[in-house]
Amino acid sequence: MKLFYFLLFISTFLSGQTQLITFPNDQHSYLGGKTNFYKDFQKVLLEKKLKPCDNKNEFLSAYVVVLENDTAVLYDPEKLQKSENKCAREITKEVVKNMPGWVSAKIDGSPKAAVEQYYIYPDAFFNNFKAGYNAEDLIVLPTFEGGIDAFRKEVMKRTDPQDFYVKGKGKVTVTVLFVLDEKGEMENLKLENSSGLKEYDEMILRSIKKIKNKWKPATLHGVPVRFKFRMPMSFSNT
Repeated sequence: MKLFYFLLFISTFLSGQTQLITFPNDQHSYLGGKTNFYKDFQKVLLEKKLKPCDNKNEFLSAYVVVLENDTAVLYDPEKLQKSENKCAREITKEVVKNMPGWVSAKIDGSPKAAVEQYYIYPDAFFNNFKAGYNAEDLIVLPTFEGGIDAFRKEVMKRTDPQDFYVKGKGKVTVTVLFVLDEKGEMENLKLENSSGLKEYDEMILRSIKKIKNKWKPATLHGVPVRFKFRMPMSFSNT
């Protein structure tokens, strides 16, 4: 089961091609899915005789652009090349372009370049590699003090829907999307679906932004990672 729902749009890439899309949730970007991706990642890594990182805790949240011709490249802007995870980035960059199983996204029956995300923890692919490895299965989910219901209650306390008319009575359900960064702070807050009233949507988003409590971030192999959160919320407008 996919744990993550990614919304990433890159306006420029490589030679300045048009805007890229996120890889469709109902399609695999790699033959055999993500478990086979990690299996082939380790195989190529060993074939290329790449060396482990000196820092065993290096980690990369890798955005891979799968092209129309079933090849792939790592999204690798200059500002990221200078990051502290340089070794993990260089390993991923070399391996990704040599992997054999990439499958382009199909949009309206035609191949399209699209972005997929993979979690790369290099140390897992050397002496520690285990059959059936899938990084997503090992993610420890982020937590909010008191639990998810406590977060929802914090939102409700800051929300007053009585001044709004929303088509239909009873409960209005929206789905909130946001990224939790490595520090447990919310980013890229948006709604996946609208209540049908712009002002009502904006009230919900403002209420969430006012919550100052930090989340405990998601972790992979003990390393904090960015995590895309998808949360349905219901509000009464009766």
